[in-house]
Amino acid sequence: MANRRQGTVMNRWFWRTIIAAALVAMAVWLYSVFFPSPERLIRARLAQLAKSASFGRNESPVAILANSQRVADFFTPDVEIRVDLPGRSAAILSGREEVRERTMAVRSIVGGLQVEFLDINVAVASDKQSAVANLTLKGRVAGEKDLIVQELKFLLNKIEGDWKIKRVETVKTLSFKAWPEKYSLSSSGSPEEELDWISHTRSWLRPRTLVVDSPPRH
Repeated sequence: MANRRQGTVMNRWFWRTIIAAALVAMAVWLYSVFFPSPERLIRARLAQLAKSASFGRNESPVAILANSQRVADFFTPDVEIRVDLPGRSAAILSGREEVRERTMAVRSIVGGLQVEFLDINVAVASDKQSAVANLTLKGRVAGEKDLIVQELKFLLNKIEGDWKIKRVETVKTLSFKAWPEKYSLSSSGSPEEELDWISHTRSWLRPRTLVVDSPPRH
């Protein structure tokens, strides 16, 4: 009888412990949902940017305008995007408005683009108002068999509760085709120069094939 009573008490404490652990786990999960960490918010924000930057064929002019503005809204008004790759002079986009215009141009001439951000590593400053995110961009242009792969570094600032992108810069690799030097991303010249920029966008989006010369034979 004593052993049975002791077993009943132990069984009762066991289930109480299980229920308490489940309640704690649920509380932690609910807290993470309603009060997510800055790192989680930034990763979600970057995932939203990749989704907004992706598009399929046959976007209407209205959709191009709206979606380009949506992409631009991820950035601060004074954002700087710097593409600096081996063998090319740096190409720079300055300001949210230029980001919007270039996004519209790409969406108008490219038949489709799928973008993903992989391996996102976030370091948040001690004041929780700025952060650096390092990631790998993977993209595919419609009709192209090769992938675009490029490492990027993002600087973000927290502005009125939202994480906005202040700066983007490339981390130099050999797997991404650089923007042609004479067609800078920051070009804002004559209509003829603008047409040159547009006509070369498609070739810039194609990844570079690295060619290694064979050693001379003796």
